Amino acid sequence: MVTPRIAIAGAGIGGLTLAHALRRRGFDCVLFERDRHAQDTDGYRLHLTEEAFTALAEVLPESSLRALRECGSGNDAFRQFAVLDHRGHTRLRLPVRHSGDILMIGRRPLRTVLARGLEHTVRWGTPVTGFTSSPTGVRLDDGTEADLLVAADGTHSRTARHLLGRPAARPAGVAAIAGRSPLPQRIPADLRHGLAFMIGPYGVGAFLSLHDRSGDDRGRPHEDHARRVDDAAAEAPYVVWSLAAAEAGGTDLIASAHRLAAGWTADFHTLIDNAEPGSVAAFPFHFPAALEPWPPGRVTLLGDAVHPMPPTAGAGASTAILDAVHLADDLATHPIDRALMIYQARLLSYAPRAVNEARPPLRWQRRLANPFPYAVATQVLLPSANAVLGLGRRLRTRTGSTRGSS
Repeated sequence: MVTPRIAIAGAGIGGLTLAHALRRRGFDCVLFERDRHAQDTDGYRLHLTEEAFTALAEVLPESSLRALRECGSGNDAFRQFAVLDHRGHTRLRLPVRHSGDILMIGRRPLRTVLARGLEHTVRWGTPVTGFTSSPTGVRLDDGTEADLLVAADGTHSRTARHLLGRPAARPAGVAAIAGRSPLPQRIPADLRHGLAFMIGPYGVGAFLSLHDRSGDDRGRPHEDHARRVDDAAAEAPYVVWSLAAAEAGGTDLIASAHRLAAGWTADFHTLIDNAEPGSVAAFPFHFPAALEPWPPGRVTLLGDAVHPMPPTAGAGASTAILDAVHLADDLATHPIDRALMIYQARLLSYAPRAVNEARPPLRWQRRLANPFPYAVATQVLLPSANAVLGLGRRLRTRTGSTRGSS
C-alpha cells in the first residue's frame, strides 16, 4: 500500500502539530509557509487546555515537551480568573480547577519549539498561492503533487477561500490593540494566580496575562540554564495587555490605546507606555462565516482556516491542535476519503462549542457600554457574586478541616 503524500498550507500551531502527528504515523508530508522563520510570528500568550497538551504529548518528542514546559508555565499559573474594574480593583475571582496539565506559553516560543525536527519538512518563505484538485489528488501552482492538501493557513486562508468560493471568516465587530511590556514594579496581585479581565466603561475591555518564571526554580536542584531552556525559545518576564472595543486601531496605536483607556488606572497607562518596541499591534476579531460542512474532495480545513474565533476564550490554539491530531488519527485508521469524512464530522461536533465560548465576554462588553449598567455590575453584582463564592470556599475549607480532625 502506497503511503499518501500530504501537503499542508501554513506552518502555524495547527500545521506544525499536524506535521509531527503525521510523521509519527509514518506519513510523508510537506508544509508551505509564507514566513521565512518560525520566529517570524505575531501573537501573544496562549492557553493550551489539558486536552490539547495531552494531544501534543502524544506526537512530540520528549525533548520538545520538556522545552515547552521550560518556556511556559503550568497549572499554578492559571488557578483563577479575575475580573477587575477600570480602576484596577478586583470585583470577582473565579477559581479554575484542572483535571490534567495545562500550558501557558507565548506564541513565538511555542511555534519555535514545534518547528524543531521539521527542518526538512517546512518550506519557509513559500506560501501556497493556488491549486487544482481532482478526485484522487491535488496539484499546487508550484507543481507539487499530493494526495491531500490541508488548509492550515489561518483566518484569511487563501486555500479555504479557493475551496469554499468565499472567505471562511467574518468580522466580529470588535478589534483589539495589544502589546507586550516588561514586568513593571506594580501589577495586580491577581495576575500572579491567573488571567485577568478588566471591564471598562463605554464598551472597552482589557485582558491581562503575566509570564514570569523567575519563581519557578525555587525548590529545584540547580542545573545548567542552557541545558534546561533553549535561549532561542525562552522569554524574559512580561505582561501581555490588550484593549478590545468596537473601534480599536488607528495610525498611532499607543495614542489610540491611551484614548481607549482614558480614566483607567495609571498602572495600565504605564504598561502601554512601556510596551516593547514592535510588540504593539491592532487586529480585528473574527468568527466563522459559516461553520458547516465543506465540499468533499482532497482538500480539507484545519484551525483558523475553518473556525476562526476571538481570543476571549483562549481556545483557538488548543482547538487547532486537536484538529491536527484527530486528522492524523483518522488518516492512519481509514482510507483517505473515508478519513476526511470522519474528520470533518468530528471537527463539526466540537468546534462550534469552542467558538461559542468566545462570545459571552463580547456580549457583556457591549451590554456594559452604558454607564449605569456598568456601575451596577462593578459596584453591586460582581462584588456580591464574589462574596458568595468566597463564603462557599470558606465553608468547604471548614467542612474539610472538620472531617479531617474527626
